[in-house]
Amino acid sequence: MWQMPIAAFVLLSACVALIGCRSSSRDNEAVNSEKQVILQAPVVTHASLLPPIQSPPPQSSPPVSPHPQTAQSLHDTNRLLQMVSLPINRMPSATLIGGGGDLADEVRHCGVAPSRFRDLTQAELIALAMQHSEVIRSLGVRVLNSPETVTTTYDPAIRASDPFFGPAAALAEFDSQVASSLTAQNNDRVFNNSTLGGDVQELVQDYVELNSTWRKRNVWGTQFDARSVYTYDSNNRSGNRFPSYWESQIEFGVRQPLLRGAGKQFNLIAGPNARPGFNFSNGIWIARINTQISQTDFDIALRDYFLDLYTAYWELHRQYAAYDAAVEARDVAYDIWQTVLSKKRSGLMGGEAYKEAQSRATYYRYMREVQTALGGGDGSAGLYSAERTLRRLIGLSPTSLELLRPIDPPAEVRFQYDLQASVSKALFNRSELCRQRLELQNRNLRLLAAKNFMLPQLDLVGRTRVRGFGDDLDGDGPRFASATDDLLSLDHQEWQFGVEMGVSPQRRQAKAAIRNASLQLQRERSMLREQERAVAFEVEEAIAEIQSAFLTMQSSIARVDAAQQRLASSEALYRSGKIQLEFLIDATEEVVQSKTQLAVDRSRYSLALVRISRTTGTLLSDLGVHSSPCCH
Repeated sequence: MWQMPIAAFVLLSACVALIGCRSSSRDNEAVNSEKQVILQAPVVTHASLLPPIQSPPPQSSPPVSPHPQTAQSLHDTNRLLQMVSLPINRMPSATLIGGGGDLADEVRHCGVAPSRFRDLTQAELIALAMQHSEVIRSLGVRVLNSPETVTTTYDPAIRASDPFFGPAAALAEFDSQVASSLTAQNNDRVFNNSTLGGDVQELVQDYVELNSTWRKRNVWGTQFDARSVYTYDSNNRSGNRFPSYWESQIEFGVRQPLLRGAGKQFNLIAGPNARPGFNFSNGIWIARINTQISQTDFDIALRDYFLDLYTAYWELHRQYAAYDAAVEARDVAYDIWQTVLSKKRSGLMGGEAYKEAQSRATYYRYMREVQTALGGGDGSAGLYSAERTLRRLIGLSPTSLELLRPIDPPAEVRFQYDLQASVSKALFNRSELCRQRLELQNRNLRLLAAKNFMLPQLDLVGRTRVRGFGDDLDGDGPRFASATDDLLSLDHQEWQFGVEMGVSPQRRQAKAAIRNASLQLQRERSMLREQERAVAFEVEEAIAEIQSAFLTMQSSIARVDAAQQRLASSEALYRSGKIQLEFLIDATEEVVQSKTQLAVDRSRYSLALVRISRTTGTLLSDLGVHSSPCCH
């Protein structure tokens, strides 16, 4: 009799469980969808002030009434996505990377012959470099591996505006300091002994104080200060003349160092708060010298940058000459090959198979040399690589429809330099020596400041004060009716005068500071002498390089002339059948080698003339670039 109820109960439980599983699966699907939405949100790399990208509205669909908890979860998820969604960071365009210019559709390589050119003079080279050189570039690319070592046009200004060690920070030590405070308090105290409470057992007091202070230190080390104090006191003491009263006072103080820390020289070198062994970084003279050193470092980087520009310019000039020589040799080799090939097809003498193969191999050898001259290889960078290097140094786009082509002819006139005059000019103008002289001056000032700490601390101090007392702060009436009137009457004047002294008998730190400063000074002097010797060697080496480059260039010019005459004669003799093919090929190869070597020697001589200006320290002035005067 219990079977039917039991069966009905089991069937009813199964239905309830099925409905519950479906409801639970719907909730789990909603939660999982929220998790997927959150996990698929775009990764935020950096903040943006732009509004989030609004996705287009979805297509209309029948309204669905979600579960209340699910709807709230979706609402929170949408709010979270709106908070973290940012615009998609698009890659910058190539024109922005290169600073403008038309970009070519393909990268130039050895299979692409140069067709369109942009002639570039040395004057245009300097002008373009000055327009696009916020970062001082170099042939050795360091901006990716160590950007902190790269010099920029902002570096001198960054050093000059240093808020801790710059000139402004050093001058700030002598700025006026103003401080003011206003406090009010209510006191309600009970004293066990009425004498301690001022004849009252329970003290009830209202107290207000206004305090203003001004401090100033001058370059002689003198400290001035002025202070004004106004107090209001209302209490229930039985002995008071007034239930409430005002008290005012104005005081002036001065402290003048007589030994340690005294004098304008010390305070300008080390600063007013200097301590031995801390390099006196807050001295105005030290700060200005450090700023000049930073400017000199910038001049050195700028000078080397222009040298790299000229190096890349004449290297590209050499690559063009090598390419032209290779193209000329390839064309000659092609003509020879076609001549031999026609003889072979006609069955004439000189058209043997081995000669045709030899001339064909020669042609493809020169074809490879043309490709090498364009794309590089065999230890050579190639014309396209040299052109990209020059573009990078100037600040242009990596590639363009027009290929840069130097058009200024290399120097061929012989220049003579007097060794002693050149050395004297270099010793006077070199930025490295200017920087070292600044370092030497810096160390000399530090030694002078360090000697000051051997003196004891002896200060002359003085202070004067005027007080006022009254029932009210201001007003008319008898004496003590107004604290201001009583103050201005000068009836209550006080003064203080004395001498303060302090000394460390052994003075070990001061002695160590002097010893260290002396050694640093000797080191910088030795470095200056060694740098002057190194500059003298560099000048002599640069002059010798100019003379050697000129002589080798003259020899290369004579060699090219002889090689061209040999090639013309060999072509005539070969056509008449008087010489073998090997002699014509050898003459062609001689022309290519001689022209390539002439291009190398011409670039070497032109670059040697630039290097002598760099060595003597006049490169920037010769180019008309003026950054800052050298310090001597």
